[in-house]
Amino acid sequence: MSSIKYSAELMPDPQLRRAVLGSGMLAAAGGIAAIMTLPIAWQWQVLAGLGWCGMSGRDLWLISRANKACDRLRIDEDGVVHVFDRNNCCSAATIESGSVVLRRVAWLRFRTDTGSRHVELIRRNTRKNNEWRRLQVIWRHLGARG
Repeated sequence: MSSIKYSAELMPDPQLRRAVLGSGMLAAAGGIAAIMTLPIAWQWQVLAGLGWCGMSGRDLWLISRANKACDRLRIDEDGVVHVFDRNNCCSAATIESGSVVLRRVAWLRFRTDTGSRHVELIRRNTRKNNEWRRLQVIWRHLGARG
C-alpha cells in the first residue's frame, strides 16, 4: 500500500525579500559608520570601509541572485526542499542549520545540490493556511529526528 506524499508548498513574499535586502543595506551602512569611529588613521578607515562595502555588496548580490532563482518552494516530509524557478524547473536542496520556523514567520536557509545557498524569510499566508500548518508539522518531525 503506498502512502500519500506529505509536503508544504510555499511562495516567497516579494515585500519580505525587499525587507531582507533593505536591512542588509542598513547593516552595511551601520558597519561603515562603526568603521569611521575607529581610532585609526583615516587611510585605514577608508580601506576597511571599502573592504566592508565589497563584502556587504557581494552578500547582497548573492541573496538577490538566489531570490531570482527561486519562485516557490516545496518541502517534503523528509526535509528535502525542491526549489522551483519561473520556468517551473526544479532543483533539490537541503535545509541548513540556522533555519527557524515560528508561528507566523519562518527563516529558511538551504543549499541546492549545485552548492548555491538560499535564504528565505516567509510569513504565514492566511489564505493558504493549510500549507503553513503542513510546514509546521514537517518542521516538528524534522526537529524530533535531529
